Amino acid sequence: MVLEHGGRTILAAAVLAVIGLGFVATADAGTYARIQSWNARHMGWSGETDWSGYADQVWKDFGSSASASNGLDVIALQEVMYSSSITSFVAALESVSGKDWTATTTHAIGRSSYKERYSVVYRTDRVSFISSSVWSDSGDVFEREPQIVRLRMKATSADFTIINWHTIWGSASQRRAEIEAIADVFASVQASTGSDQDVILLGDHNRSATSSYWDRLTDTSVVSPIVSYKVNADTTINSSCAWANPYDHFWFQAAYVGEYSSSGRDYIANLCAFRSDLSDHAPIWIKLYSSGDDD
Repeated sequence: MVLEHGGRTILAAAVLAVIGLGFVATADAGTYARIQSWNARHMGWSGETDWSGYADQVWKDFGSSASASNGLDVIALQEVMYSSSITSFVAALESVSGKDWTATTTHAIGRSSYKERYSVVYRTDRVSFISSSVWSDSGDVFEREPQIVRLRMKATSADFTIINWHTIWGSASQRRAEIEAIADVFASVQASTGSDQDVILLGDHNRSATSSYWDRLTDTSVVSPIVSYKVNADTTINSSCAWANPYDHFWFQAAYVGEYSSSGRDYIANLCAFRSDLSDHAPIWIKLYSSGDDD
């Protein structure tokens, strides 16, 4: 269930909706949290409404190969254009998966008339929703200030926080300024989570993870323990239907996110069809394995 209130999408008040993190689980068993990040390219605009295509991609092609197991638990989306886009996507996802899903979606964000929304979509049988907010960007540093979502693994009571962020394209200097500033966001979010230190920055960052632009985030005098990345494969698809740039990543502190198991770029059967119908970015995924709350 997704409700619109005051310009932003929120969860029904009574629902501590439980976001599903891929568990088969008994209370004592270890479980996997399967999380995806995807720039869905103007989801909801004319020509960008293949809801069953979006749903098939995230549910049936999660993982790095055609033989990977179907299904995932949390989807962090960038470039969502309307709140109704998520309503349509959730309906298609429920149809293809046979599971119940919901979402927490921001208001439209952007300095100009062009604006986007962030959304975190999740299975309600898997994980509990804790909170969702948009970074308070008092200095107007970011074109699209990040969404911050806290979730709890239902089976293990382990918490983690997602920073969902789409970096400005603009000029190289604008991109660098935002990427350097995200270190302060990461440090602040981590400091505000109390004993639960599992913070994961994800999204479309418009820059390779090996760029010097990230030096502040990986500087332990700014954020400690050290932050490092997972996934730096080419994720954008050019007009020739070829892989182009490594722009989508996960960033976290290995010292705190000890649940990390594996990660990668999602399988895409046909790059030309995918780029034409869905997006010019491939989704990326991460698996976290846990048997309890380690914080």
